[in-house]
Amino acid sequence: MRSKVFADRSRRATTLGFTLIELLVVIAIIALLISILLPSLEAARRQAKLSACISNVKNIATSSRVYETDDQFGAAIPVHESIGYKSGNQQRANGPLPSDSLAVQGGVAASGCDEMTWTALAAKGRFVGAYEYGGKSGIGWSDFISGVGSLGSAYGTRAGFGPATRPLNAVLFKGGFSNCGPSCGNPGNFERICAQRDTEMELNLFKDPGDDGPPRGAHCKDWLDNSDRSSYDHFGTSYAANVFMTAPQGGGEMKSNGPYMRPGTRIPTPARTLYYEENIGRWAWSCKSELPACFDFSVGVDPGAGKSLRGWHGRDWTYNRSFVDGHAETQRIYIEGTENSEGFAQHYRNEQLSDYPGWEAGQQGSFEQYKCIIVRGDGWQKDTMPAALIPTGLQWGGQGRPSYEKCVFPATN
Repeated sequence: MRSKVFADRSRRATTLGFTLIELLVVIAIIALLISILLPSLEAARRQAKLSACISNVKNIATSSRVYETDDQFGAAIPVHESIGYKSGNQQRANGPLPSDSLAVQGGVAASGCDEMTWTALAAKGRFVGAYEYGGKSGIGWSDFISGVGSLGSAYGTRAGFGPATRPLNAVLFKGGFSNCGPSCGNPGNFERICAQRDTEMELNLFKDPGDDGPPRGAHCKDWLDNSDRSSYDHFGTSYAANVFMTAPQGGGEMKSNGPYMRPGTRIPTPARTLYYEENIGRWAWSCKSELPACFDFSVGVDPGAGKSLRGWHGRDWTYNRSFVDGHAETQRIYIEGTENSEGFAQHYRNEQLSDYPGWEAGQQGSFEQYKCIIVRGDGWQKDTMPAALIPTGLQWGGQGRPSYEKCVFPATN
């Protein structure tokens, strides 16, 4: 009887168990399924991030249009209170500013801000607007103000550009934020603990879920030197506003050739004019090779040995962008068939127009004068021509393009 019981148990154990071959087959099947599913899961994750990014950049555009309707000057891009205008700088030796300039209407020259940041900004050749329209406090360019570590960032609270002062935040976040840095009314204010919290905010609208750091080239050196840092942490936002400037060859006053400091109603082609874009591709259009006619103006910036500039969502030369009319789309910045002997391609065209603004009021411009700052591709443009140029009061030293903001280095460096 006892042997029969043992035999029955043995049979049950044999029946309920797996042989080594069966176990290996199951493991192989699981491994095969994983290998099949992983690319699909990765593609799904990438698509989810892409969709979230497009939603962000579109919502920023929509919010800016809301801001525009409430702004007494109708600014297409919210203008920070510390842009650098001095109240005494609104009338110039050559007469008043054009009537469509926000400056002549007093919209930028807030009293109390005259000396707060203007001296430092002017001395470092920096102008404000591409990142300070909204978002949190950035930690990039940390030696802009010495003695406070990363809180001395050019994009941060201590410099006067914290989240409480970024104008679009007032539209998006009910009640706004407490200001723990300088402002027009309180230029000496600084609260260290509060300022640190400003750098740690999670404002998801301004944070691209694919934002994992800078491109291989063609951007601010300080960001490239901190390649583990996201644009959101460095600048306070993952998205750059279209701050497109021009200036006379050899240097002089910069003027806006885009939506910046321009009323939205004065933009001729809102459905084509760039509004906001993923910061990783901000200068992708100016990568080698430049238009041959523009070699004397500036040399195209070098994206590196790979001859490509990655996007945050898995495709080179491809970025999410929104436009002044409020729509957003994914665009590839590459003109097929323009590759030169080194393998570099062009990324924009300089279209001929029927009319051109004069550099000064009453003048007539020409294609020859503006050919290198008519920056356009399929379905997009950075310039707002033939609309008049908007004076900024900011000076350009004559090296590179004015819109490089002393941030992008030519390929010859």
